[in-house]
Amino acid sequence: MDGVRTSLYLAAPGSKFWASGVSVPLPTAIARAAALGYDAIEIMPRAVDDPEPDKLRTLTAQHGLTIAGIASGFLAVEQGLSFTHPDPEIREEAVEAFHRCLEMAQRAGAATVSIGVVRGKLSHGLGHAQAMAHLLACVREVGRAAQARRLTLVLEPGNRYETDFLHTVEETIAFLEAVNLPNVRLMLDTFHMNIEEASIAAAVHQAGPRLEHVHFADSNRHAPGWGHLDFAAVAGALRAIGYRGGIGLEMMFEPDFDAAARQGIEFVRRLLG
Repeated sequence: MDGVRTSLYLAAPGSKFWASGVSVPLPTAIARAAALGYDAIEIMPRAVDDPEPDKLRTLTAQHGLTIAGIASGFLAVEQGLSFTHPDPEIREEAVEAFHRCLEMAQRAGAATVSIGVVRGKLSHGLGHAQAMAHLLACVREVGRAAQARRLTLVLEPGNRYETDFLHTVEETIAFLEAVNLPNVRLMLDTFHMNIEEASIAAAVHQAGPRLEHVHFADSNRHAPGWGHLDFAAVAGALRAIGYRGGIGLEMMFEPDFDAAARQGIEFVRRLLG
């Protein structure tokens, strides 16, 4: 995995997203990411066009960075929308908002758009099977729209405390097979996997060629190396499956932004360089 590309995940200042919140202005965070040697950033916006995508594309390019992905989680975190809401009007609003997120990603020049917490939580009065049917219908619709825009969607297994749907690689692969779109692929996050998978390395092997992107964070959502995860085993599994994608650092910026961002990229370079 020589020359692995690294991206720094940034939740836009003012975002309600609890992880990766940036305490410095976004232009400052982008400049510091570039100075540390990151290749790209990933953005959790506060809203569609916040940050404004054309300006974001220009700003990252000025620092020699690309935009690895746009995170759609703000649709749930900021707007309360989800693909499994029992109200069909809310589901329709979520899909329409996701369409605007795709447009934003295309204008910004992003490579991917993620599907994480916009899956939602199971609501009272709605069975799990019916909720999964709603999820499948919504993902198929936005997946086709992304395909038309030549964008890749990445679906991330999430932990049980953030979503009631698709916790493991096995479950998510089965769902991807039902979606049956080549541009809807798998993303893994070691923080979630530490909660849900019996073996992170075995789950990476199971992901195999479906794997598009990987997020690194330690067991406590801090920078890798500042918790108890066995990243050597993760790296070994990624090498074994011939993974050639990027590594995104989605972590809490503690004790501060610069220390965490530096620890993240230096750890990945030592591990995978």
